[in-house]
Amino acid sequence: MRKAPKQKRSREMVSRLLDATAATIAERGLDGTTTNHIAEQAGVSIGSLYQYFPDKEALVESLLTRMGEQAGLRFRQQAKKVDINAMNLHQVALNAIQFGILSIRLDPVMYEMIRNWSRVPIHKLLDPLERAFLVAAQPYFLKHYSNYPIHNLETKLYILINSTIFTAIRYAVQEESMIEEKELVETLADIIVRTLVPAA
Repeated sequence: MRKAPKQKRSREMVSRLLDATAATIAERGLDGTTTNHIAEQAGVSIGSLYQYFPDKEALVESLLTRMGEQAGLRFRQQAKKVDINAMNLHQVALNAIQFGILSIRLDPVMYEMIRNWSRVPIHKLLDPLERAFLVAAQPYFLKHYSNYPIHNLETKLYILINSTIFTAIRYAVQEESMIEEKELVETLADIIVRTLVPAA
């Protein structure tokens, strides 16, 4: 981003340009989107756009950052809504995975970004999600497994969260799969439980 949005008017302009970027990508796809399309969608001149963003890539990166923050917030809200502290670990894992896959499928911009994950700075979207999962998971384990401390909990959570996120997004954007979604979600949840639940 060229100009840091300090004043209200500047912040509103950046938000407007990011909204326009999302709308254009949803309509035209990533490859079909240009800065001219985005400026037109935002109702501003191309010169005004370039005051804030040097190119399409910078717009996409900022949009991914915003999407990541919003996705993390939605996950935290969902965790409170379903009260994960009242669930067992298998239910928590199932709920989180199903919520993630559904979120990708219902959001055409997220779907398009993930479909092109190797060409965009996808970590801007995924890092906040990883943090949200970690923030939600740690109090859960402190409450439910205080008598059975899990060796290397943070390391195990990091590996499980990232491998689950990658598997879920890979599955969500596949046009065809030989695996049923229910089977995939159940298997991922089982892997999480087997890795984290202390042996009897």
